[in-house]
Amino acid sequence: MTDKRLVAFDLDGVLVKGTGSWSEIHKVLGTDKISAGHGVDFQNGKISFDEWAKKDTELWKGVELEKIKKILYKTRLMKGAGDTINALKSLNYDTIIISGGLQILADRIRDELGMDYAIANRLLFNNNQVCGIEQRVDFEGKGRILEKIINEKRIDKKDTVAVGDYINDIPLFKAAGFSVAFNPKDDRLLKYADAIILDEDLTKILPLLENSR
Repeated sequence: MTDKRLVAFDLDGVLVKGTGSWSEIHKVLGTDKISAGHGVDFQNGKISFDEWAKKDTELWKGVELEKIKKILYKTRLMKGAGDTINALKSLNYDTIIISGGLQILADRIRDELGMDYAIANRLLFNNNQVCGIEQRVDFEGKGRILEKIINEKRIDKKDTVAVGDYINDIPLFKAAGFSVAFNPKDDRLLKYADAIILDEDLTKILPLLENSR
């Protein structure tokens, strides 16, 4: 194993403010009510997570890439995000985004903050218009992605940290050596968290990481 360390962040509600990549687009395009119905179907077991994503994406077919970017690029960073990533880099941490949100926003935040990787779900375009979705991070997939990364980079599990806010971060928490529930949206996440932060300031995770060593 190397002496490298790693922190895996969820995106929506953790690195950035707001309700999420998907919901921000739905709100602007007026497709939020139909999408809410898809969410209920998923929660009731009528459709899979992948089917939910495909149904939502179908609502956006034909929308121009630039319009999607314009919506997502209005998303604001969480307070302290820049200072947190800079501090982690100085402590020899790799920093990555693993998100069930959209790659367009994940790439923007990765580049803006100078993070190492960003893995999210990729909208597909034909003639610069939405035509589908490449599901790279399903509802249970975050843990598998983190495990693959730490194995490839030969990082010890005890040197990995996960920061998330929703139940699809549970597999991420299980794969990491230390987990932080950041303003959790669902109490089911708390069972798997080593620490909880109820403050919209991402720098609050830094003392916790020192204590986790």
